Amino acid sequence: MTRPRIAIIGAGLAGVTLARRLDQHAEVLVLEKSRGTGGRMATRHKDGVSFDHGAQYFTIRDAGFHALVEPALEEGVIETWSTPVHHLTATGALEQREDRSPRFVAVPGMSRLVKWLARPLKVQFETRAIALEGKVGDWKLDCDHGSVEGRFDWVVSTAPAPQTASLLPLDPADQEALEGVRMNGCFTLMLQMKPDIDLPFAAAQVSHPILGWIAHNNTKPGRETGNHLVVHANNRWSDANLEEPPEQVQARMIGALEALLPVVRNALIASPVLHRWRYANVETPLGKPFLLDMDRHLAACGDWCLGNRVEAAFQSANALADALLLQMETA
Repeated sequence: MTRPRIAIIGAGLAGVTLARRLDQHAEVLVLEKSRGTGGRMATRHKDGVSFDHGAQYFTIRDAGFHALVEPALEEGVIETWSTPVHHLTATGALEQREDRSPRFVAVPGMSRLVKWLARPLKVQFETRAIALEGKVGDWKLDCDHGSVEGRFDWVVSTAPAPQTASLLPLDPADQEALEGVRMNGCFTLMLQMKPDIDLPFAAAQVSHPILGWIAHNNTKPGRETGNHLVVHANNRWSDANLEEPPEQVQARMIGALEALLPVVRNALIASPVLHRWRYANVETPLGKPFLLDMDRHLAACGDWCLGNRVEAAFQSANALADALLLQMETA
C-alpha cells in the first residue's frame, strides 16, 4: 500500500512532535520558513554570544512529554535550571517565588531540543508556505521560492493561529474557531553587559508598564560565561507598539530597564539586539487540542490550541497524531 504523503508546516516543537509520530506510517515533509528548527524555542547567536530570545524554560508535567524528552535528559541535551525565579515590582522590590515544578532548558541553547528531536526527519528550510491549491488528497503548496515538489494527501499547519487561518481553506466552523484565538506579541531585547555587573537575581517576572521578564542568560547550564541579559517587554505594551520603529522600541525598553535596575546603566559592551515576536503568547486558546477536517484532509495544531506552556505544543501535536494514525488505520 502506498503511504500517504503529508506536509507539515512549521518545525517548532508541535511540527516536529507530529512528524516524529507520523514518520513511520507516512511520507512526511516538514516545511520551515527559517534557517533552523525550534520555532519560539529559539537561540540567537551573535559574535560568539548566545541568547535564548524566545521561550525561557519549560516544565515537564505530562507523561507523554516526559517520555519524549527523557532520552534528551539522559544525554544531556536538556538540564534543570535550578536558579530561583523572582518577582520584581515596578518600584524595584524583589520577592522570591515558590518553585512548583522543576524548570528545564536545552543545552547549550533552547533551540537544541527541537533540533535534536528532528534528527531523523526530512525538513526543508527557508521555505515559507504562502498558498494551498488543489483538492482533497491532491494538495499543492506554493511557497515564497516556488512550489514544493509533488502533491500531498494531507496538509497540516502548526503555524500560529492567524497564519494558519490565512493559509488553510478549512470549513467555516473551523475558520470561525481559529479567528477566536487571540495571540499576543512580544519584544525581546538582548544585551551584552560588562562582566562586573552584579544583578540581584538570575531571572525575574516583572510587574511593570513596559517590561515583563528579565533573565541572566548565563545562569542557565551549559552557557558561556559573561553577563548576557534577555529582557522581554510585556504583552500589552508589545501589542500596542508592535508597528513602532525598532529603534524607538529598543530605546524605551533600555530606558525602562535602567530606571528599574540602575546597576545596568552605562554597562553595555556591545550593540543591543531587538527581536519582535508577532505571535509570542496565547491569550485566548482554541480550547481543544487540534483542528481536523476529515473531508478536506487538512489539520492544524500548536500551543495556541491549549495554552501558553511549551508542553501545550507537544500535547496538541500528540493528540492530533493519535487522530491521524487512527484515520490511516481505518482508511
